[in-house]
Amino acid sequence: MSLSINKWARKISNIVEKITAIPLMVIGGAMVLVVLVGTLWRYAFNDPLLWTEEAARYLMIWMALVGASITLKRREHVGIEIVVNKFKPKIRKIIRVVINLFILYFLYILIIHGYKMAAGARSQLSPALRISMYWPLLSVPAMGVFTSIQLILQMIIDITELGDHK
Repeated sequence: MSLSINKWARKISNIVEKITAIPLMVIGGAMVLVVLVGTLWRYAFNDPLLWTEEAARYLMIWMALVGASITLKRREHVGIEIVVNKFKPKIRKIIRVVINLFILYFLYILIIHGYKMAAGARSQLSPALRISMYWPLLSVPAMGVFTSIQLILQMIIDITELGDHK
């Protein structure tokens, strides 16, 4: 039973990673394109486009925050893993569960307050792009949702795994 739950959680985790990674690649490509256009206009035409810096900043924020869920899935949070791996396998599982519960609570706070912040800034416009600040600020609760989903799936994988998982 726990083996099938483990397989199910791994499959869902991989699907969520792909759903997250594809838009991140598009955002990354768009960011590179915006920076290239901004650089070209500034140095080749001596006429800087003011919106390119702001657009690149917002794209980078979305890419970094939403990409956190992929980092969590792949267990690439070096600081936590170095400490956890110093313990015996059974203790590792307990420590990971406790740490993950704290992280899950923190993500819950980010989702709730991040959305309130984004909703509150709906009528505020960004200086150069003149878009609602709702969209850049929505990256915080979006990160919280995607990372929470991956965290819950990783907790299921850890709990249902027979051997020690590093």
